[in-house]
Amino acid sequence: MSAALILPLLPEGRMAAASVGPVPAVAALGRELRQSLPTALVEALDKIGDQIAIEILDPLLCSTTVEQLARTFEHVFPKFRDYYVSTALLMWGFLQEDPQRFSELTIRSFQQSEGLIRARGPHWIGQDASLNALQGLTTIIRVAKAATRLFDRDKASPLRAEESSVEPWANSIIAYAMAFSPLLASLTALADGRTVSGRLENVATLAHWSKSYAVRAYHLTKVIGLLKYAPLGSPVGPSEREDLVLAEAGLDSYAETLRQDDQP
Repeated sequence: MSAALILPLLPEGRMAAASVGPVPAVAALGRELRQSLPTALVEALDKIGDQIAIEILDPLLCSTTVEQLARTFEHVFPKFRDYYVSTALLMWGFLQEDPQRFSELTIRSFQQSEGLIRARGPHWIGQDASLNALQGLTTIIRVAKAATRLFDRDKASPLRAEESSVEPWANSIIAYAMAFSPLLASLTALADGRTVSGRLENVATLAHWSKSYAVRAYHLTKVIGLLKYAPLGSPVGPSEREDLVLAEAGLDSYAETLRQDDQP
């Protein structure tokens, strides 16, 4: 069955620190972010990354069908969610005195992954999967930029949404990270000349899912009030045009729209 017809369901569960927002999964920690953290903390994060590779990434990459991949995704998601929250709290605990720097390093870590996907993705997983990955990455960067409001003491305002909306928002962000992590880990290994034990077909499927979860996270970022929200009948603004492009073009032009909207 086509990956476009399947999207794993995310198990429900109360989210500790649901408002942490997007942070790079261990596989996506940029060099600058790693250098900004104490050695002991980096070592702790790497140990978490090793556990994620064994318990999460390997089972996903070694699934033999799309259906099995979806079932595995649903099964391991709660465990990955726990690892993700632990990672976020570890990094936030160190960088909370400088939240702006934490946000900037987080966004740059995501952006550094773009070059690898552009350079290596089309050869190893195909043009379509690479485009899916890049569109999802661009979208989640947009979400991460919006989430910086959570850390800005001067601009922060209470979220208008109830927990029923915040938890799906956090879960969508974490699902994006879980879909994106094996993709990034695989391309990194191949770029370094190492073999990948799993199936590249699974990487392509996960690229598609990463875009879908990023889109869901973007939508929910608007719902909870971190991105511009326009009442029905109001003039169409940049954010609403983004949604229009998203709905009508399936994200094909969405990344460029976001880049233009981010220009000063």
